[in-house]
Amino acid sequence: MGGLSDARDKLACLQRRELELLQEFFDVHKAVEKQKVVIDELIKASTVPCIDRLPNELLAQIFLLIKDERKSLASVSCRWRAVIMATPRIWSEIYLSQYRTLPGLLKLHLERSRQAPISLSLYCDQPELEVVLSHAHRIHTLEIFGDVAAILDKFANVTLPSLEFLLVNLQSVSADLLLPLYSRAPALKCLQLEDLKRLCSASGPTVGHLDNSPLPSTSRIIPAESLTNLSLMGNTKCWELQRDSVHFPVLESLTLRISDPMSFLEAIVAPKLEHFEFSKECVKNLICRPFKGPTSKFDNVRQVTLSPSYEGTVKRRALELAKEFCLVFHGVRHAIMHMKYLFPLVSPCRTVDHRYDNYRPIDNWARLECLEVQDFDFAQAETYYYFTNWFTRERNLGLHLKLLSEYTATN
Repeated sequence: MGGLSDARDKLACLQRRELELLQEFFDVHKAVEKQKVVIDELIKASTVPCIDRLPNELLAQIFLLIKDERKSLASVSCRWRAVIMATPRIWSEIYLSQYRTLPGLLKLHLERSRQAPISLSLYCDQPELEVVLSHAHRIHTLEIFGDVAAILDKFANVTLPSLEFLLVNLQSVSADLLLPLYSRAPALKCLQLEDLKRLCSASGPTVGHLDNSPLPSTSRIIPAESLTNLSLMGNTKCWELQRDSVHFPVLESLTLRISDPMSFLEAIVAPKLEHFEFSKECVKNLICRPFKGPTSKFDNVRQVTLSPSYEGTVKRRALELAKEFCLVFHGVRHAIMHMKYLFPLVSPCRTVDHRYDNYRPIDNWARLECLEVQDFDFAQAETYYYFTNWFTRERNLGLHLKLLSEYTATN
């Protein structure tokens, strides 16, 4: 009897083990199926391009940077088209010449822009401008490159409450044509005037004049009280400028590509000016002379940029002016310059005030913390010799140097 009882107990044990193994089999089978799903999802995700994994908001920001190919981008995929259609800022950048004889398309794009600020670029007077002027309250940026008088005439009775940035290529017309526009753009902060030649011709009130002396005609062409950024390009040789006659109470950045920058610097008072940029661009007969007046009025200027022309050239007078700027803006902390400006600034020279051989114009920037040199070329041996001698001394004072060449960037 004992043998039969033992056999039955062993059978029961084996049956329980069979059930356990069967349950384990089902569990492993379920795990296998789940892992297959995970692998399939990973394979599917790996075949999706990186750009299609970006969220719609980031994708829209990328499309905003691509101005000329948006029509092609919209045909890439349904998602891209949906993102483009749903991004008002894409449709608020209006280059009016692209809508010639297409007022219906212009209206459609303006509707898609909803209430986004409008950026408007004009090259000539065309009937489609009337369509945009019905949205004048949204114009944030206005760029005028041609037929200035005719275009401004269309704005004669238009108020631009949101206009903050204005760029005008005057094409030798009188700058006083802009005066009525200034009065109807109370939010204007950034002004860029190109191809300056003719001065104001009409008489009238002046903005920015400090005293009751006879009004210099040049001070009328700029709404000095409201500007934070100002850029001027052209021939200013015949401008009549009086010292400290134009007050820019909130100006922070000034770019000069004019023939007589020193006269303009002497004429302005800009207590909040922090950034100055100079370039000899489209200017003949550049006037180079020392600064007359107290340089203390530019004590707040912390950054100076010395740029070449679009062709990459820097003429002798521009190099001489760069030396003078070292004297005018003596509180500079951050300087950016093209390689061609470097040699005259780090080379020893003699002046009336500095007769010792080791004086360099760049030494006036005693507080310099960061120097960025663009298009740096080690092959220019003479520049390299004086530069290394100067930098060896400044390195011990904590100067951060950034050298940029055509192919590499070196810190």
